[in-house]
Amino acid sequence: MRQTGFAGRLAVAAGLVLLLPAACQPAGPETPVEASPAAPLMRVTILGSGTPVPSRSQTGTAILVEAGGEVMLIDCGNGCTARLAEYDPGLLTEVDHVFLTHLHSDHVVGLPDLWLNGWTQGREEPFHVWGPEGTEALFDGLRTAYDADISIRTRARLAAGGSPLTVEAQNLPPEGRVIAGTGAVKVTAFPVVHAGMPAFGYRLEYAGKVVVISGDTTATPTLAEAGQGAGLYLMEVLSPAMVGYLTSSFSEARANAILGLHLTASQAAGVMAETEPGLAVYYHTVASCSTDGALLAETAETYDGAVMVSRDLMQIRLWGDHLDTDYLGEDPTDCD
Repeated sequence: MRQTGFAGRLAVAAGLVLLLPAACQPAGPETPVEASPAAPLMRVTILGSGTPVPSRSQTGTAILVEAGGEVMLIDCGNGCTARLAEYDPGLLTEVDHVFLTHLHSDHVVGLPDLWLNGWTQGREEPFHVWGPEGTEALFDGLRTAYDADISIRTRARLAAGGSPLTVEAQNLPPEGRVIAGTGAVKVTAFPVVHAGMPAFGYRLEYAGKVVVISGDTTATPTLAEAGQGAGLYLMEVLSPAMVGYLTSSFSEARANAILGLHLTASQAAGVMAETEPGLAVYYHTVASCSTDGALLAETAETYDGAVMVSRDLMQIRLWGDHLDTDYLGEDPTDCD
């Protein structure tokens, strides 16, 4: 992938270097800088950055986390498998740990494609899925829906049977919990507030680095609690552009109902101010050169730290002493 200069330009513009909290002070005689490892300790790739509204440039929510030899996915919206193949086709058979924030269709509609495509392409392990109440029932339904396809492929020896096809789905309790079974990476589900349904955000910890993903939510104290010490905080948000779309496309009652389910820019900025992450990244929002400015301007009224608006296939890499960003192909934020 090509190294983009956007993160560097952001750092210069903000008068800071993008460092993790443990290394925020300038190097000096009494503040030795930890040597960077040969590879990032954690690699986060936003496969899908968009909303339920179909878009040619933004696919549905899907966030890939690579750390400690584990390949994990948070949510799997539309286009998830295609974006994964665009990033690294070899990972199609490696993703076998999926964490669902909630069961709205735009966050899970890509699951059968990932599950069955990984199986037919040669995944060797069972497919592990954690999520809120209803996750087990969701996969019971998917097994039934694709029973004919699975039976035909198995009888014709077009794919292996056994554990690569097995789904080990687990409902998490409403209060969330630390999730076992992911090797050296500690994954904690924490409850958030969204649409009156069970919903979670996730905190992932490895080698002293912390990545937090808000999930779809409105303002709730758990966002700040889970975000303490985060080097990277991925936060869903309603951009001013999305607010305009909703208010112009739907009745006032329906628009207000939808608006009440998500974080506003000022609410998100308030969480950032409480947690002060090394970098905050917006996702699950409308993103373009023409819309990002208003979102970032509204954020800056409350929070003056480093904030970016994600695009599909944006990658954030957490090293021993800093973090940086990358894009697959051309930098979509280079609007000059």
